[in-house]
Amino acid sequence: MTIYTDNRLLSAGLIGGTLSRHRGDMRDISRQNAVYTDLSIPSEKILHFHQIHSDTLISITSEQEATRLVNAPEADADAWLLTVSGWGAAIQTADCAPLFLFDEQGKAFALAHCGWRSVVKKLPFKTAQALKQTGLCGKIFGWIGPHIQVCCFEVQEDVAAQFSPTSLHRKNGKIFVNLNLEIISQLQEAGLSPNDIKTPYYCTCGDEKNFFSWRRDHVRQNLLSFIYKP
Repeated sequence: MTIYTDNRLLSAGLIGGTLSRHRGDMRDISRQNAVYTDLSIPSEKILHFHQIHSDTLISITSEQEATRLVNAPEADADAWLLTVSGWGAAIQTADCAPLFLFDEQGKAFALAHCGWRSVVKKLPFKTAQALKQTGLCGKIFGWIGPHIQVCCFEVQEDVAAQFSPTSLHRKNGKIFVNLNLEIISQLQEAGLSPNDIKTPYYCTCGDEKNFFSWRRDHVRQNLLSFIYKP
């Protein structure tokens, strides 16, 4: 099982990352549960929501809040923030960027589903700000998992107009968005140091062997990203 992750996340006492496509389409909850079993993570302690490409964040600060969400219909949101041990959260992507944020002791951690619409709505900035406002964090680290990169993310003028010019690449009459740069810019605006943000270049669209991609295949198959504090 290939999990793309950040060693700093593991050093903070967290378990998480983004799976390659080799475990299959993660829209199937039984496949997700099989992954958690392999990692000795209780699947009933992983929270889910209905992703809507928004800037909505759900904050979990107690066992009671987490349990209530497990027993309720899935809420509409695109980011998790947790400050409670024994729980975690998951998102699904197929070109959108999974953004992991966490402090160096793992006291507070977040996972955001950053499609371009959510990025335009400043979800990365708002998630980092919410993490800081818990008052539990020292240094905050950011890690951006596999997603569509500038090499493949071609857009039209209407989408390009919603991004900073510095996040656009124009070539041969075409326009490409660099989500990495846009997310990094927002995290820096929220106070993160550039040295504490890692953005490995894994392109979901360009690497068919390892990743699903809606842009490439136009087939609904999803990767799984998760974060958990034992």
